[in-house]
Amino acid sequence: MKKCTYCGREYTDEVSECAIDGQPLAPFPPEPALTEDDPPDEPQTVTVRTFSSYESAELAVANLKAHGIACWIGTDDGSGMLPNLTVAGGVRLLVQAADAEAAMALLNTQASPAEINQIEAEAASSTPPATTPSKKRAWWQVLVGIVIGIILYWIYQQAKELGTQTHYHYTKDGLCDKAWVYRDGHLVEFLKDRNRDGRWDVWVYYEHGEMVRAEYDNNFDGKPDEIWRYSHGVLVSMEEDADFNGTSDFFYSYQNDIPRQLDIKPNGSKFTTTREIFQNGVLTEIWRGGDSNGNFKEIVRYDPFFNPVSTNIPAVFQLPSPSK
Repeated sequence: MKKCTYCGREYTDEVSECAIDGQPLAPFPPEPALTEDDPPDEPQTVTVRTFSSYESAELAVANLKAHGIACWIGTDDGSGMLPNLTVAGGVRLLVQAADAEAAMALLNTQASPAEINQIEAEAASSTPPATTPSKKRAWWQVLVGIVIGIILYWIYQQAKELGTQTHYHYTKDGLCDKAWVYRDGHLVEFLKDRNRDGRWDVWVYYEHGEMVRAEYDNNFDGKPDEIWRYSHGVLVSMEEDADFNGTSDFFYSYQNDIPRQLDIKPNGSKFTTTREIFQNGVLTEIWRGGDSNGNFKEIVRYDPFFNPVSTNIPAVFQLPSPSK
């Protein structure tokens, strides 16, 4: 036997160079003699013949095994993943060194047709390895898997919504004009830039999904001029800074989202100087000249068309009747 001096492949004695890389072949070096101190080696194997196909090699294997000679097939095709290498390196038939002579003698002896038929029959009738059929999962296992998947997805969604998240809306020209702020998955604030100057001028606040306060900056100076308050989603009051000096002057009260009364306290006055009374959202009375004691000098009542119909001032100052 010979082997390639470059890649180490084994060949029979009649081959002179490696079929893969073209390197010269060298005979196997002699086995070193064992001494008494050397441990016994594992049984040595040798290649007794090289075949060009698996079919020929398997037929030879069946012949040797039928005569009680243990043998193996050796290839360099990566366990069948690179079959093109079989053509170059061949399919090697290996036996233990002690059985090499007997194996080569059997392989060199032409088998009779009866022996070939017997070998093929024994190979065909050999019991295939037992395979365990895959078990089908029971319906309850599938159901449990689905339930666990739903629970895990719900936990993931809840964890994803924890904390504060802000979602923005952009105009066609790329300006951010709206924003929604969520905390733990619940809307807590809405912001809006009405004049698109890059600063918010509307702030709306929510609690438990209901609007509780809305603030508006009507002169766009960055400070709210109107403050609207809600209870359970229903408007109850509104404050307005009419002269934009940072102090509320108008104080509205509402009932069922309908204006009921307006108190005017200009520039932070501690008492109401003018009061307007509404019925069903229609102005019916104006009280003027209020003092710190809550008294008013003039009370004028109006009809639905905002025509004065009566006043509490003396007759000489009384407004003329609409009929005169």
